[in-house]
Amino acid sequence: MSSGYRLAPWTDVARPHEDVAAGVLDMGTYAANLAGVFRGRPGIAPVYTDAGKFYEATYLTAKMSELLNDVMEVLAGGQGSHVLQLRTPFGGGKTHSLVALLHLVRDRQAAISACSALKDIADPGDVQVAVLSGEELDPLSPMKATGIETSTLWGELGAQLGRYELVAEHDRAGSAPGGDTLRRVLGDGPTLVLLDEVLVFVEKAMAIPRGESTAGRQAMLFVQALTEAISSHPKAVMVYSLQASVGEAVGAEGLLSDLDKLVARVDAKREPVADDEVLRVVQRRLLAEIGDETVHGEVARAYAQLLRKQLLATAETSDGRREAEVAADNLEKRILAAYPFHPDLLDLMYHRWGSLPSYQRTRGALQFLAAVVHVLWRNGAKSPLIGPGDIDFTDEQVRGAFFSQVGERERFTAVLSSDITSSGSGAATVDRRLGADSPTISQLAVGTRVASAVMLYSFGAREGEDRGVLESDLVRGVLVPGLDRNVVLAALHDLREEELYLHYTGRRYRFEPTPNLTKLVRDEANKLTSQEVLADVRSELELQLRGSLGVSLWPDGPGGIADEQPLFTVCYLHPDWSEDREPLGKFVEQAGKAGARRYRNGVAFVLPDNAQFDRARHAIRLRLAADKLLTKAAKYGFSPEQIDELREKSGNARRDASAALGMAYSAVAVPARPRAGDNAPYSLETFDLRTMLAAGRALHERVVEALSQRVFSSVTASKLVALSGLGPDRKIVRCSELVDWFYSYYEFTKLWKKQAIATAVANAVASSELGYVVGLSEEQGSLRPRDSRQIRLGERVPADEIDLSDDSAILWHDYARELMQEVFPSPGEPAAEPTPKPQATAGAGAGPSSVSTTTQPTPPAPPAPADVVRNVDIRAKVDKSGIGDLYRSLAWLREQPGAVDVEIHISAEGPFDRIAFRNGLVEPIEESDPNAEVRAD
Repeated sequence: MSSGYRLAPWTDVARPHEDVAAGVLDMGTYAANLAGVFRGRPGIAPVYTDAGKFYEATYLTAKMSELLNDVMEVLAGGQGSHVLQLRTPFGGGKTHSLVALLHLVRDRQAAISACSALKDIADPGDVQVAVLSGEELDPLSPMKATGIETSTLWGELGAQLGRYELVAEHDRAGSAPGGDTLRRVLGDGPTLVLLDEVLVFVEKAMAIPRGESTAGRQAMLFVQALTEAISSHPKAVMVYSLQASVGEAVGAEGLLSDLDKLVARVDAKREPVADDEVLRVVQRRLLAEIGDETVHGEVARAYAQLLRKQLLATAETSDGRREAEVAADNLEKRILAAYPFHPDLLDLMYHRWGSLPSYQRTRGALQFLAAVVHVLWRNGAKSPLIGPGDIDFTDEQVRGAFFSQVGERERFTAVLSSDITSSGSGAATVDRRLGADSPTISQLAVGTRVASAVMLYSFGAREGEDRGVLESDLVRGVLVPGLDRNVVLAALHDLREEELYLHYTGRRYRFEPTPNLTKLVRDEANKLTSQEVLADVRSELELQLRGSLGVSLWPDGPGGIADEQPLFTVCYLHPDWSEDREPLGKFVEQAGKAGARRYRNGVAFVLPDNAQFDRARHAIRLRLAADKLLTKAAKYGFSPEQIDELREKSGNARRDASAALGMAYSAVAVPARPRAGDNAPYSLETFDLRTMLAAGRALHERVVEALSQRVFSSVTASKLVALSGLGPDRKIVRCSELVDWFYSYYEFTKLWKKQAIATAVANAVASSELGYVVGLSEEQGSLRPRDSRQIRLGERVPADEIDLSDDSAILWHDYARELMQEVFPSPGEPAAEPTPKPQATAGAGAGPSSVSTTTQPTPPAPPAPADVVRNVDIRAKVDKSGIGDLYRSLAWLREQPGAVDVEIHISAEGPFDRIAFRNGLVEPIEESDPNAEVRAD
């Protein structure tokens, strides 16, 4: 088991809050409503309405703690800013901070009981509170929550503080009161005024006329006057919230600027949540317990070590190595702060999704991660952390929360289904491919893991960056202990080929709602017929085998392999060849219509590997498709980047096909002498090509090496003399017959080329081990040289002058000397009449001469021509164990010429299944002999 799964799963360590575990995931659960909490409105989660529960689930950030201290200090009569602005991006903790202030002044004891850090904050005593929410108040609809009907912000302020009569006329007239009036409305005691989403109300009110002004303009005058009144009040504080940027206040840039100017001092502008504090906020809100810190440390160290290892592996300088150490140490610290969340998951949501108009940082993170935690908790997730690769997009709640934050639901729903969540998606295909040989990799579902992370990174972007994720950032985000970086990169490579909507642009991966080139390539590939692809496969193989002698590529049956050519033939069988359909023995024994194969000792068979050929076919299909699309670039309007990508796809597919074809044959089979005790006419020796080093070597090179212990480029003179059988009983052998023997009989050395025989003859002549002559005559079945003076013995004859045709022969050395003695007698003996020197009819290594023979090649000590079996009558009785041998005998007989009749009598005792008995035994016999008699009980 991998180290990643020796680490405790987060589900065994931490525990979610009850609402998260139960799947109570409404957006309202994570969106504080200030006015609703203030008024105790029904339906709001207790985590917001109850001071104790609120502070139990709240991580008190440094900035929030500072805000609470400063506000309570001023309310108690101390020094500090009376007007404070909360200025953060959407969902950045503004409303949450306002609720925190509300609970602290209304139920101090409950707040302190839940959060002991509050006990040292100043106690102002009883504080009157007013809440003006721009989301709640409507300038066109009167408010009646206080029991008094009000129509303006100042009317609502007066009603809440119990001094409505001071502003009643102003409320009915829609005219903002002055500062003196507002000072009286505030009273003398500690007063806290909370304004949430002021810009929302003012913007709505700008469309409502009020005399020569507008309701919006009057609202702005009121806020300005209220600011001045509170600033001069010794125990009053106003805290109001604004969006962080003009981009988030679309169409209200001027209003935002005006409201921003209400606070001039820098220190009066507060951000309740800073960068890494989001980790703690999310952790506290979603998890009731985070478990043993010792386990946190083990997990943090494991992930940090994994990152350190990956970065050091690619670091080329001392600075790079130092940066690797710093990055690893930083990751360890951040995991300790964010456990069980991977910091990269929260970073991408906070920094990338934060640029999206539909996303609210803290609120959006809480809602989405609550759905994620709920599903993983329910399913008993085994990962040590929750990272970008752990998001379960198959769950409807997770998908809904995801699209609620990033938008694009309509355009990306099909993308998720096609590429990630469906059983036939590209991610699922990569999961199966990578996990086929490893249970650990299978459990990690690496394809889905990587694709899910890319989906998260496809929305939003850091400032100054394009959308999508760099390979380095993606690898960092999806790695877990036990998962190697190379596996992640392999998954990325495969996803680029399998996914329809995954794009790789500017070194960044991202999903787009438009199909990528993979889709077009796949569609184009599907138009290609199997014959077109196979023709290209053959062309690629021919290219790899070009220049190799004695190669037969994809013969059409046994007749497709040439016979009686004195050249060792390596036959590469068709990719679809099967031993069941076309037994290898048929290729060995037959030569098509010519009958039995003669040169059985001069052939080898290279056997196809179906899986590798499938890979090659797939790659070639993709290459042909990519090349076809390149010719249609103008039609499709491809960009230069897309053209480059198509060329890259074509190049990658060409290399993949070449590599697959280099390994497309798994073994070499060579017919040889039968094994000891084996009655078969030959055996098949097989050599496994897959065990041989393939790097940098062509397919045929490995085949030749595999055959190197069975097929040779030379034969020694003494070996040739021994094999030829020359002696007192066999004094002369035609060279053509000698060649036939070498390529026909398994007792002879297998030779690549017949030139090896010519070299061996030349060496044997030079050493006087045999004689050699060109020019033969045959009288009354007796073969002899026409001119004994042409005999060569004990002299050097160049190998390329050795004629291996029917008109040349090798001679037993004593016989050669005897014939030469007749021509050149000893002194005193009469010499024989000279005969004209015959002209050789064929040169070195030539084929048959004009002197022809119809006899079969005869091995040493051959049987006499009359010594043949003409009629056979065999009666035998075999038991069950002998059926296999009987089959071999009948198979041999089937391949022989002549008529054959077989009469059988079978006696067998069952029991046999009736249907199987009929299908397996009776029907095949009846197909051979319709009149067969079968009796069975």
